[in-house]
Amino acid sequence: MHRELYFDISSAESGGSLYRINNGEGPPSFYYNHSTYDADKDEVKVFETNYPDFAAFWRELTKDPQWWYLHPLYVHPEQRDFIREQLKKANWAVHPNKKWQDSHQRQWKKVLTGPGGYYPGPQ
Repeated sequence: MHRELYFDISSAESGGSLYRINNGEGPPSFYYNHSTYDADKDEVKVFETNYPDFAAFWRELTKDPQWWYLHPLYVHPEQRDFIREQLKKANWAVHPNKKWQDSHQRQWKKVLTGPGGYYPGPQ
């Protein structure tokens, strides 16, 4: 089984790494190792979620109405054009601080233009 990092994102309260899994039989599936942090309880919870495809993962991620204010660490080159299109619909003005907006936009630009093998993950 081959596991390839496909998408990595975080925030102060949550984050995770999505891996594409190729087992040599049929289409690839996706495995999301993610966690949440409750600062009031100083508690971390770790989860493992399987998705049949990237679209299913994306639907779940974008349930957060301000998903674009999460901190992306890596986006697989196959999804970069799709993510760029999704970001065109983002309402950056929901956060009034222009420096905050610019900071997040720069981070998205960085991960969407960086080398494809920048963060390959375990083989």
